[in-house]
Amino acid sequence: MIKIFLSFDFYGAGNIGDDLMLDGFLKALKNNDYEFYCLVPRNSLHQQMRFPVINFFEFKERTDAAKQCSVWAGVGDTPVQVKSGDWFLQKLFKDNELIGERKIKYYFIGVGAEREAVSQKDKFAKVLGRVDHFWTRDSKSTEILVNDLKIQSDKVTTSSDLANISLSETFRPVIKKNRFKYDIGICYYDENAEEENLTAIKLFLKKIKKRNKKILFSNDVSRKGLYEYNLYKKMFTRLERIYNNIRIYQPDYFNSSKINELVSHYTECETVMSSRYHAILTAAWAGCRVIALERSSKVSALAEELCISEVKKPFTVEKLMEAFNGAKMVSPEILNTLLKSAYGSISNFEELIKTEKTQTVSI
Repeated sequence: MIKIFLSFDFYGAGNIGDDLMLDGFLKALKNNDYEFYCLVPRNSLHQQMRFPVINFFEFKERTDAAKQCSVWAGVGDTPVQVKSGDWFLQKLFKDNELIGERKIKYYFIGVGAEREAVSQKDKFAKVLGRVDHFWTRDSKSTEILVNDLKIQSDKVTTSSDLANISLSETFRPVIKKNRFKYDIGICYYDENAEEENLTAIKLFLKKIKKRNKKILFSNDVSRKGLYEYNLYKKMFTRLERIYNNIRIYQPDYFNSSKINELVSHYTECETVMSSRYHAILTAAWAGCRVIALERSSKVSALAEELCISEVKKPFTVEKLMEAFNGAKMVSPEILNTLLKSAYGSISNFEELIKTEKTQTVSI
């Protein structure tokens, strides 16, 4: 039995994309001879319900569990980032201290790197030097790791986002509808949500015929801070939402036992416009017409990979309307290529760890 420590600790915080990546990782594994351990600084009952194969423990027990696992895996997300602050960088330094001189196998799977993080390239290069192999979620991330952070090229493999695996099972085959409940769904978040961009989105939605239904939905369900929910409340009063036929929606993240329950609303939208990486990817698999809203280099890279339009900042009503009128679905060939690549990364990972010796975790 191989003991695997899932070193990233953001799972279960309310971001649906995190669950999609973790679900994809677990679904693609062919070997059942693993025990997974993950310790998060929050209540994990909803995660235990969705991912019963993972042993979730209280965060205070993290050190003991981690030290007794022979394999560490950082699964999904964007560890090379700075737009949301330096919290991920500091976490990686602390993890390196926890590893110490122990001879473990350390892997990052389905991860991204943002161009903005190059401003801290020396620190990232130092902290990532301990990782044995990276499978990135796109070629842009590979370029950043190899060309900017100077990671050895033979330690980096270009793959795709692990959410592709989960989404392919949820939405395939997609049954195209002749009529949709919502003409457009918007999932908007930005670390720097400028007032002019919020105003442009608001005026754009008001300009679309009032008889057409619209939905503003969340990828991150947090009601603290300026995440989606509070941004929408800031944009539209209750009366404005009623008058303009707009609904605000949040999936029941903390009570849903199945991943597909968190993304089922996508099939009700003819068009999805989003600045969220996984909202864009989910909309593509759901068969929606898809538009990206510029936010960071990772969103731009995904828009390029999916061959969809990206509305550049500053947003204007004219730019948004032009993108809406010209929006298209993502080619099944593109999605299948991403899916095959994601499966390939898990297969490679299993090949590398299959010789690991059994270790016992006692907590």
